[in-house]
Amino acid sequence: MGRAAYCLLIQVKEGIVIYQILATYGIGLIGALLFLVLHIPIPWILGPITAVVLSKYLPCYRAATLPGARDIAFTVLGVQIGLTFTANTFSSIIPYLFPYTLLSSLMIGISLLIGSYISKITSIDKITALVGSSPGGLSAMIAVSESLKGNSALVTIFHTLRLISVLCIIPFYVVHGVTQPDTAVNTEIASISQEGEYWTIILYMICFLIGWKTRDRVPASLVILPMLIIGGLQPAGLSMYNLPEVVFLGAQLIIGSYLGQTISVNDLIKAGKTCIYFLTLATFVITLGILFSYILSWWTGMARVTAVLALAPGGLIEMAVTAEQANADPAIVSSLQTIRLLTIVVILPLLFKKFKSVRQRVAEKD
Repeated sequence: MGRAAYCLLIQVKEGIVIYQILATYGIGLIGALLFLVLHIPIPWILGPITAVVLSKYLPCYRAATLPGARDIAFTVLGVQIGLTFTANTFSSIIPYLFPYTLLSSLMIGISLLIGSYISKITSIDKITALVGSSPGGLSAMIAVSESLKGNSALVTIFHTLRLISVLCIIPFYVVHGVTQPDTAVNTEIASISQEGEYWTIILYMICFLIGWKTRDRVPASLVILPMLIIGGLQPAGLSMYNLPEVVFLGAQLIIGSYLGQTISVNDLIKAGKTCIYFLTLATFVITLGILFSYILSWWTGMARVTAVLALAPGGLIEMAVTAEQANADPAIVSSLQTIRLLTIVVILPLLFKKFKSVRQRVAEKD
């Protein structure tokens, strides 16, 4: 009797979880369609985020997403970005490397200086403030925080604020505020829309396995590695199979729903006054990126819309998707965003560890 009751309880719980998952994706789909009708940029990501976050205020509702779906969606979008690469992509970013690295490093340095100042005027420890102010990926910065014994909960909140700020400002700015479309890109994107070989789907599966196996060692591996592998094979003349557009839209829906599930308004409220500081910092860094895009465009001849998206502080996938919608070059945007991400997750942890060891030595002397 007891075993039967236990099994029944497990079945009920599983049924509730399945209902929550279906409800979350259904709400995300409604948000996406609404944003699509309203002509809001990147509707299949922004729509689900907004709808799922707002739905958390509904009684008897708890957001849930399918385990593993996010990882598959990341790989699908990584493949999509890789398919925009051409034989000239890697050579074409060479003239941009020094100017972009210089301007991007300045943005990172300014963010860290402001983060250090915030730690002085608040009760936040310096490591948490520095990691929280770094314009890197959310998951990567959480990993860095945990390795350095920072306050990962606060880091998550601060980077959530930055992500929301980027998604609310940058897509609208490039769609409505930049009047210089990169028309040359349309031809390249159109050229990859033709049907390819079905067997290349196996390559996409291999990309997922590689990304999955290296996810603990390579930052954003499920996006970056498929993007680089597929992008690197494009010039070899392989006729890659182009997945139906509904697959890419579904991947965006899954990621948007996942982000909506992870964002907690209550956590933002609990963080209180410190959120205002980091929200101000996020807005300032976004504005700084827009200003630097003028310099990058003038210096290199890069289209303004591409320069803005390349320097935007966060969201490789979101910025690459926006690039396709805004007639920018998604291959250039994703390549340069990858360089910035790798700079942050490789160099900054070393600097933070050095800073932490210096503080420990000073404390011991005192």
